[in-house]
Amino acid sequence: MSEPTALVIGEALTDIVREADGTACSRPGGSPANVAVGLARLGVPTALLTRLGADGNGDALREHLEQSGVRLREAGAEPPERTPTAEAQIGPDGAATYRFDIDWDPGEIRLDPVRLVHTGSLATVIEPGATAVEAALSAAHPSTLISFDPNVRPSLGLPVEDIRRRVERIAGLAHVVKMSDEDLEWLYPAESLGDVAARMHESGVALFIVTRGAQGCTLSTPRWTSEIPALPVTVADTIGAGDAFMSGLLFAILTAGGDQALRNGKSPRPDPRRTAAAPRACPP
Repeated sequence: MSEPTALVIGEALTDIVREADGTACSRPGGSPANVAVGLARLGVPTALLTRLGADGNGDALREHLEQSGVRLREAGAEPPERTPTAEAQIGPDGAATYRFDIDWDPGEIRLDPVRLVHTGSLATVIEPGATAVEAALSAAHPSTLISFDPNVRPSLGLPVEDIRRRVERIAGLAHVVKMSDEDLEWLYPAESLGDVAARMHESGVALFIVTRGAQGCTLSTPRWTSEIPALPVTVADTIGAGDAFMSGLLFAILTAGGDQALRNGKSPRPDPRRTAAAPRACPP
């Protein structure tokens, strides 16, 4: 078996989804796990470094990841007793609100050279694991492209000032950063998208993306900004939508060999003819 092209670091958890009509179901989730599954299903050899419990939910997640082609790297000496969970309440508009039950302690993370390391969400803000993730990114091989999706969750109850500082430190280690308009609204309520983009580029980010739901998405580099429209769709629910976007974006970068250009701080402007021919939905 060849070495993985991409390594994703972060939580895999069980989503307990409660629909607007009162029905409920459980399904595999966790933003980093979703990105890993998306990359693997697109044909990118992908590993996921995560923590799974010694319980039925953990077994179900292991099976889901393995069936999707993800190579599992379970961190820590012993698995926790319980697998993390997220309770997602779906509103009438399809948007989800969350409550979490998670411990994140992967121990020391050692990175082998890979083309891509991606992380984000709870794994980058919950201690002690968040510090371990940041340290690992700081020690990443120079040939590795680093991508980061904060995917912040105000429902964690952590002070926004602390989250903002952490996000900015990790963004300063990344080449690609993707946020949603909801992330911007919570982290930078008094700043425009352009102001935040300038902040990201000043810290060294080569490509900054903001997804804006039905308004499409904005791509920004230090040299240009491009607006990509969204296709009209009927929203069922938004769980995992941004993760699917992230998987597709990273797949496109790797397939086109864009990782080297982004590491060197160069990003070619998107070809509108190719953009028009590709799926353009930009979920939150």
